[in-house]
Amino acid sequence: MKIQVIAAIVCLLSFSACNHATKPSKALSSAEILELAGQSPGMNAGNGNFTVKTPAGWSTKDTVISRIAYIFMTAPAAAGSPFQANVNIITQELKEGFTVDKYMATTQKEMQTFFSSYKKLAEGERTVTDVKAKWMKCQYIHRESGTVLNGEITILVKNNIAYAITLTTLADELEQYAPALEEVLGSFNAK
Repeated sequence: MKIQVIAAIVCLLSFSACNHATKPSKALSSAEILELAGQSPGMNAGNGNFTVKTPAGWSTKDTVISRIAYIFMTAPAAAGSPFQANVNIITQELKEGFTVDKYMATTQKEMQTFFSSYKKLAEGERTVTDVKAKWMKCQYIHRESGTVLNGEITILVKNNIAYAITLTTLADELEQYAPALEEVLGSFNAK
């Protein structure tokens, strides 16, 4: 499951975990990134503060990996594929003055640092939960498996809590799962 949540963790690193690293981000493994992010101040602060609907046919699991609580939604398994497209949601309390714009800018910078293969495909703004959200589509290669992945990360900040909603797919499958992400975003409601 760790291959599926690494993009979300890099979002969290952009806020605080990378500031506590003893090694540069490029030298950290996915497991080390997860462990480091789990120690970040304010981690999981938004749990229980939002509702969301699972897309039809998908499954949902609330789980904890390295002290990070996730809502983890997976698409039906594709025949012969070792990877399942997924949407995961993680939360973190922000320091005063840390805006959604700054959060997304540092997320992009950290992804460039962590993934040498990182490529931003598109970015923009939208409204989720009646607040401004930033989104970014990207492609990168998972270090340990060599799998080429696409991701769409949507970040919103409400009541000083950052909500990172991340769709992760195999390369070139992002648009195939866009309707499911829209269903998640359309039903997302933060208190």
